[in-house]
Amino acid sequence: MKKRILRRTVFGGILLLSLLSAAQAPADIIILKNGQILRDVTVRDEGDTLYCENETQSFYINKQTVQNIIRTGPRTLPEQAREFVTFLPERARRFAHDYQAFSFMILLVLLVPAALIVFKFLWINLKPAVREGARRKDIVRAVRHLDADEQSVLREFYIQEANTLEMPVEDRVVAGLIKKGILQTTRDKGEYASCGLMLPVILSATAQKHVKPSKIGMPADIKDPAAREKLAKTRPAYMYELAGFYKSLETKARISSDGAG
Repeated sequence: MKKRILRRTVFGGILLLSLLSAAQAPADIIILKNGQILRDVTVRDEGDTLYCENETQSFYINKQTVQNIIRTGPRTLPEQAREFVTFLPERARRFAHDYQAFSFMILLVLLVPAALIVFKFLWINLKPAVREGARRKDIVRAVRHLDADEQSVLREFYIQEANTLEMPVEDRVVAGLIKKGILQTTRDKGEYASCGLMLPVILSATAQKHVKPSKIGMPADIKDPAAREKLAKTRPAYMYELAGFYKSLETKARISSDGAG
């Protein structure tokens, strides 16, 4: 009994998929030069001839005898189904007639898993792209609304003419720029200084495209004494802490060296 139901299920599924594929076949009208009109014909171009099919036969027509072909577009599913069933063996026609509800149930069973597979594929592949696109928009928006402290941190890349800088990632401004995606660290391990953990930092790929010197307060001529003085007064606070920290290290090293001598 189970084998019989399985055979019917498989047979019904194949039948219904065939009906669906047949549903899109175009039904054309051919007008011959002698005035004859052939309706409901499926036409396939084969060079100098046309291969034609209708409900009862298939045949070839020389293109020179054809005056016009009217493309009427795809017929409806019920029309195609009726046409398709007429060509089926008697057993298949009987099955389609006797088990209509069963056949539609099979179609539903086949389509639901297919729809789930398609949904899962789209979700897995599109979700990261959508998330990345939203992240890029957030970065661009953040670059457009930089405050004075954030601009001073970003100016360091131009002042020091470097693509990578050691920065205290625990600093409030630096940490904020990292969180916004404007800055990103290149490694997880570093050394501690007076202002916190120092890590190498770069501009993110998206930020590099939108952070321009004019947008972060860089003067047109950085060699101008007045411009350099203004930049020196507006450098990040941690730069002064680092300068004092390194100066004290140098002093201690010199005292130790003098004592050893």
